[in-house]
Amino acid sequence: MSYNLKLLESFSSNIPNSSLTSEPNLSAISPSTTSELTESLIRANNRSSRSVTYSPADLTNPTQTSAFQDNDLLTQMSVSQEVQEIPHSTFDNYLYATSYPPNGSSNPLSTTSINPIFTNFSVFDASGDNTTTSVFESGALRLSYNLANAVSLSNVRLEVLRSDRVVSTLGSWNQANLSNELINLASFSNFTGGSYQLRAVVRTSNGQEFSSASQAMKVLSWNRTNGTFAGETIDYTAELGTGAVIMGRGGTDTLNLSGISPSHITSINGMSLAAFNPLSGSTTNQAVFGGTAFDYINLADGREIYLQGIERLRFSDSSTFELQVRTNDNFFGSQWNLHISEGGSAWRFTPGTSNVLLASLDTGILTASGAGGGIVDISTNRLITDPSDDDNFNNYGHGHSAISIMSATANNSSGISGINWNSSVYVNDVYRGVSLQQAIRDTVSYARARNQKVVFQGGIQGNWFNSGGTREQLEQLIRDNSDVAIFAIAAGNGGPGGNLSDPSYLTSVSGVAQLETTHNNLISVGALRNTSATTTINGLTNAVSVNIASYSNRGSNLTLMAATDSPAMDKFGNMRFFGGTSGANPNVAGIASLVWSVNSTLTGGQVRQILIDTAMDLGTPGRNNSFGYGLVNADAAVRRASALQRSSDLASLYSGRSIFV
Repeated sequence: MSYNLKLLESFSSNIPNSSLTSEPNLSAISPSTTSELTESLIRANNRSSRSVTYSPADLTNPTQTSAFQDNDLLTQMSVSQEVQEIPHSTFDNYLYATSYPPNGSSNPLSTTSINPIFTNFSVFDASGDNTTTSVFESGALRLSYNLANAVSLSNVRLEVLRSDRVVSTLGSWNQANLSNELINLASFSNFTGGSYQLRAVVRTSNGQEFSSASQAMKVLSWNRTNGTFAGETIDYTAELGTGAVIMGRGGTDTLNLSGISPSHITSINGMSLAAFNPLSGSTTNQAVFGGTAFDYINLADGREIYLQGIERLRFSDSSTFELQVRTNDNFFGSQWNLHISEGGSAWRFTPGTSNVLLASLDTGILTASGAGGGIVDISTNRLITDPSDDDNFNNYGHGHSAISIMSATANNSSGISGINWNSSVYVNDVYRGVSLQQAIRDTVSYARARNQKVVFQGGIQGNWFNSGGTREQLEQLIRDNSDVAIFAIAAGNGGPGGNLSDPSYLTSVSGVAQLETTHNNLISVGALRNTSATTTINGLTNAVSVNIASYSNRGSNLTLMAATDSPAMDKFGNMRFFGGTSGANPNVAGIASLVWSVNSTLTGGQVRQILIDTAMDLGTPGRNNSFGYGLVNADAAVRRASALQRSSDLASLYSGRSIFV
């Protein structure tokens, strides 16, 4: 049996509750704001009174336990009355609540009583950024409360007030205790930019209603700015709103903070600029919004910026601030495949972990005894090999070059930077060493024994269905391991200039890659070429225009595109631009391994879906037969996986192409 191989080389007060014996009539209380409120509490044990004074800051502090229904009701009021001392009880720690008749009125009520209903009430921004009392429009809130008395509960609702009127109800619950309930604000179109008060209202079965203290919440209006796959400068201005969402999306991108100096940055990801280190803790805190994770910047004037795919910031004084990870490898600047797919930004989350195993279904990596060459720029202690993995195919080492793109050693002052620096690599020579099905079985068995996920890169095209068994057996092998395995398979070089004669190259990918249609853990990968003159941004090669390589197979079963002509090290220590679809699929495999490195709970099918959902659209909008779902993006994919890992329920409010891409 002979096999075809593509060989192209041109590629994050308590106020003590006294039980009041009389009820003041608050019907005439003005809801306007005043500078302070004095409440006189008279203790029966000494019949003396004391005054407790609140400033406006106390009234708007969400952690302050208010003794009344609403901060607005507390204004311009002074109450002095004698109270009967009662023994200390658990009621002493309850929040007061204001009751009112169930007449549907949204205004302060004419008959008010103080009741120990809520022992806890909190509502805050669910995003995880460091501004819990401000939330983006269409963001989400977390609600918690506890009810402690023996009233017969009908329901509890969360009300939004503005100018003392209820403008929205964000939900209703029938349990006495609620913890971290998620509320999706995208469902409430009238909850727009501005300042609000939120309160919980409990209704009893006999129609009585009691409200909690209210809590301030600011809603930030925002606008979104999208970049492209090319490196560019994106301008930020105040016109974007009190909130802003900046998506670099691809290439080496700079966010130009017009009119903002470094001193105007209160924090980035909850830390100071001086404390920010791209490779150490820079992603510990992220804002989860729209189903993905964002860096967030707080400005001194209260504005917030969410961003991803941005490599550096430029301030009004022309100083710059680097966000991405850069390596010291000789050819890092030339690795346009990394820069167009945001590899340097994804590395902030992970450069790969030991719980993921990389695997090569290619021509091996070893050099036979007596032959020239060797293992270059890849740490041998990461390689799992046997004598059958000698790579003398096409002289330079086809498998070696693919493994180099996927996993070359980084920061060793030589060679290139692999996409995954840390994970081990299981090497298979399926051309001259072992059958395809045996290679898959051996690799998966090794991974399962070590509780690892495994990502295969397959530089194979043509008819490999019967290598080591029947097609049905191959399909079963792929399907049975979808929980721990994903396959990135070259689409094939069947078109003009390719090495595979395939009259169907315009309508279908080649060989095993065709199984992407029926197996959700298999990806067919097309080759994307840089068709522009070399463009350097901040020392990094970027693409201005791209297109599918003429030889690359395409069609309805094409999944994703990745850069070809990717810088790689061959077995002689030379850097070559490794081309064909074989130069593209190691990029997808490497990126998939980063996704699994940040979220090991995912299945192979879920990893593929994340890569699809976060790919950059190319050509005709939406999925098309020339580019599939678009160009794989490492930063966007890793951020989506990270959001699902950090806050699964919040991130899962958004799915598919509805998330930011």
